[in-house]
Amino acid sequence: MEQQGDLARNVVELRESIKIFDQRIAQLKDTIKMVDQNNLEKYKEIKIAIQNINSEISNSKTKIFELEDAINRIERQADNFAKIQDVKVIEKYLSFVDPSRFLNKEDVIKIVNDYMNSRKWT
Repeated sequence: MEQQGDLARNVVELRESIKIFDQRIAQLKDTIKMVDQNNLEKYKEIKIAIQNINSEISNSKTKIFELEDAINRIERQADNFAKIQDVKVIEKYLSFVDPSRFLNKEDVIKIVNDYMNSRKWT
């Protein structure tokens, strides 16, 4: 009979141990579920952040291409600018001709006023 009592006690202890293990497994399942939910939320946040970064990179690339195009246009236009040597040559010719020797300020004002008062202007 004593063996049956020991056996019954062992069965009760095993049942209690199994209950404890079941509770721990249930807690672990809940913990895993929470971790999975948190990971899914973080994944969604990271995915949105990556999409925003990709959009910003795309916009930046577009702006860089526009800047490169503008710089290329400016470089092409700069080829048409007068060089310093050319400007100096023109200055020398103007100093030789010196238009102020032919007309003074009063003469120019008189010519402009005459033209403005003429019938051609009205």
